[in-house]
Amino acid sequence: MVSQTRPTVDDDRLTAIHVREHTERPAGVKGGFRLSLVSGQWWWSPGVFELHGMRPGDELAARPSTRLLLARRHPADRGAFTQAWRHLIADGGVVAVRYRIVGVDGRVRPVFVMAYLDEIAGCGPRFVTGMMQSEDDAGGPPGSGSSSQQNVDPPA
Repeated sequence: MVSQTRPTVDDDRLTAIHVREHTERPAGVKGGFRLSLVSGQWWWSPGVFELHGMRPGDELAARPSTRLLLARRHPADRGAFTQAWRHLIADGGVVAVRYRIVGVDGRVRPVFVMAYLDEIAGCGPRFVTGMMQSEDDAGGPPGSGSSSQQNVDPPA
């Protein structure tokens, strides 16, 4: 009889590699993120925190989560974001979506996000891995262009 067990993979080691890859990004790319589909744990680079109006040391920023990610979507963009996310989880491949983040500071930041299911041979999908880039009108850091100056009441 052939064993059907999957090989074990060290998620912590893979996350450490991802952290190194996404801590320093090319110009214009604000940051990377990774979600473990096994544990539900998120990792965000400093730039992803910044795009959400936070610093990595902020109390709210201490635990990136799916709930926080969804709560920060601009109300008008939630449908497109949710549809892209569901498609990624159900069908795999790569998704790319533009939407606005309502930062904890109330500022709206337009972003472009690309994400993919990170599969490991013999183990199937283990992570959602992606990058997030500011689409600020000025092409500079968040807050430097007119589109990021729009304010909304932060979601409850």
